[in-house]
Amino acid sequence: MRTAIERDGVVRHGLARRLINARALARSIERRSRGEASFDAILSAIRRYPVGREPVDPEGPGRLIRKIRMKNKIVVVIVRDRPRVQPMLARFAGEIHDAEGETFRMVWASETVSVTIDSKNLPRLEALLPRPSIVRRIDDLAELVIDMSPEIESDPGSLSAITTELAMNDVNVVQLATVGPGRIILLVNEPDAPRGYQSLEGMSKAG
Repeated sequence: MRTAIERDGVVRHGLARRLINARALARSIERRSRGEASFDAILSAIRRYPVGREPVDPEGPGRLIRKIRMKNKIVVVIVRDRPRVQPMLARFAGEIHDAEGETFRMVWASETVSVTIDSKNLPRLEALLPRPSIVRRIDDLAELVIDMSPEIESDPGSLSAITTELAMNDVNVVQLATVGPGRIILLVNEPDAPRGYQSLEGMSKAG
């Protein structure tokens, strides 16, 4: 157990600042130990672990979580960024109904554009774009939208604490985006989304 903590700087720092849920960490280590130690023994060892003298926040980042929402049936389409593709994406963007809660985000990289949409709009996008322009598609995703207090911008470790909490509950973050002050959008695999939502909700209540 001690080795599992000492080889992970994020976990050590999170324990020192009380950003990490000890029970979730114990469950994660128990799964990896394959029965070599019981949950209670691991939890007890975590609570006895010397965390040093790093600054402690008695409430943790959970206190900054104001609201959590989950939305299923999300897909990401990776498109080659070409001059002829850009007007097509602009036309598609104009057909999205934000007022109806439809998801649409575009993120430009050096040679590609990542388009995040509701799966119901996927046939329209694929019909609009030349097939060779589509590099990859990631299906069966869900959004976890976390509204945070603006204090998150000056609270070191809060974002890493959220992603660590999800990792300890076997929830893989496929993509992460921040929108304006205090809003975090996480894309996770759809089957994992309810577990991710529950872990973040528990983190919020603990805070």
